[in-house]
Amino acid sequence: MSVFSPWPYFVLVLVVLGAMALPVFRAADEPHDARDRRTATLDGLRGFLALSVFVHHLMVTHGYIERGEWTFPPSGFHTLLGQAGVGVFFMITAFLFWGKLLDAKGRPDWRGLYTGRLWRIGPTYLLAVGLMFLVVGWRTGFELREPAWSVLAEVLQWLALGIWPLQPDINGYVGTTLILAGVTWTVFVEWLFYGALRPMAPLARGARTPRFVIGGMLLVCLPLLVFGALSPGATPSRPTLALVIGALAWVLASFLMGMLSAWLVRRKGPRLPQREASLLALACLAGVFLGFGHMVGPVQVLLLWVFFHLVCTGSTLFGLLGTRAARRMSTVSYSIYLLQGLVLTLVFAVPPVRAFAMSGPTAYWLVGAGCALLLAAASVASYRLVEKPGIARGRRLRSGARPMPAAQAARP
Repeated sequence: MSVFSPWPYFVLVLVVLGAMALPVFRAADEPHDARDRRTATLDGLRGFLALSVFVHHLMVTHGYIERGEWTFPPSGFHTLLGQAGVGVFFMITAFLFWGKLLDAKGRPDWRGLYTGRLWRIGPTYLLAVGLMFLVVGWRTGFELREPAWSVLAEVLQWLALGIWPLQPDINGYVGTTLILAGVTWTVFVEWLFYGALRPMAPLARGARTPRFVIGGMLLVCLPLLVFGALSPGATPSRPTLALVIGALAWVLASFLMGMLSAWLVRRKGPRLPQREASLLALACLAGVFLGFGHMVGPVQVLLLWVFFHLVCTGSTLFGLLGTRAARRMSTVSYSIYLLQGLVLTLVFAVPPVRAFAMSGPTAYWLVGAGCALLLAAASVASYRLVEKPGIARGRRLRSGARPMPAAQAARP
C-alpha cells in the first residue's frame, strides 16, 4: 500500500464519525432552532469538508517531512480533497450571505451582518494565532532574533483577524504560516467577499442574480480553460503565474455558483426525489475525483456545483448528512479547519512519533488517525469555550436586545 492510496481516507472518516457519535462528544450538540437559516443538509456537510482539508494537509505534511517542501501531494485524489473542500466552503459562504441579501432585497442590516462576522470569525482565529505565537516562541527559544519593533509589526499583521492579507514570518522563524497549515488565506478571501457584498447589493433585487452569475462565469471560464493545467513546478510556496490566475478564477467561480444556488433555491422549482438526488450528487462528486487531478477547470467546477446544489435542495447522501455524528462534526468544523495545522505541527514535532509515522504507509495513517481524533476533541473544546460564546456575543450585539429585569417584565 502506498501512503497516497485513496482508501485510508474513507477509513479515517469512518473512525472520526464513530468517535463523534460517542456521548463524550455531546458537547458539540446544537438544537436545530439555535441555528441560522441554513439547510439541515448543509449543516451536515461542513464537517466532511473540514476533515477532507485536514487529510489533504496530512499528505502535504508527509512530503514536507520527507523533502522539506510544502507542496501539493503527488496524488490527484488528495489534492482534490483540499481544493474541492475549500471550493465548497466558498460556495456555502456565497449561498448563505447572498441568500441574506436576496431575502432583504439588497438592504440587509449591514452593521449586524459585519458585527456577526467579526464575532463568528474572530475569537477562534485569535485562539489559533495565539497558539501559533507560542509555537514560534518555543522554536525560537523565546529570544528576540529580530528588532522588537519588527516583531511587533509582524504580530499585529497576524492579529488583524485575517482582514490584512500579509501574514509574515515572525521573529525570523521561516515558515510561520505552515504552523497553521497555511489555511488562513481563505479567511482573507472570505473577508473580501463580505466586503464585496455591499457594492453588489443592488444585484440582489429582482432577477439580476442569474445574469450577473452568467456574465461572471463567462469571464472566468477563459482563465479556467487557459490556466487549468497547473505548471509541474508550481507549488503554494513557489506559485507560477498560471497557478495564481487559475486559482483566482476557481475561487471566483466558486462564489458565483454559490450565489446562483441561493437564487435558484428561492425559486422553489421541482426537485428530484431523495434517492435520485443522492445518486446524482455522488455521481458528480465521483466525476470530479475520477476525471481530474485539480479543481482549476470549468468542467470540474460545474460538476462540484451540481453536487453542492443538490445538497442545498435537501439531498442527504442517503442519510449520511443527517446523522448525529455528521452534525456534531459540522458544528465544530471551523475549529477543525483552523486548528488542524497546530495538531499536525505538535504531533509530528515529537521525534519518536515522527520516526514511527515515516516508517511506512500503515504507520503514517495510524498517526494521521490519531491526529484526526485529537483534532476532533480539541475542536469540540474550542467550540464550547471560545467559538460558541463568541457567536452568542455577536448575536446579542446584532439584536441590541437586553433582558429586562424581572420586576419590569412582570408589569402589564
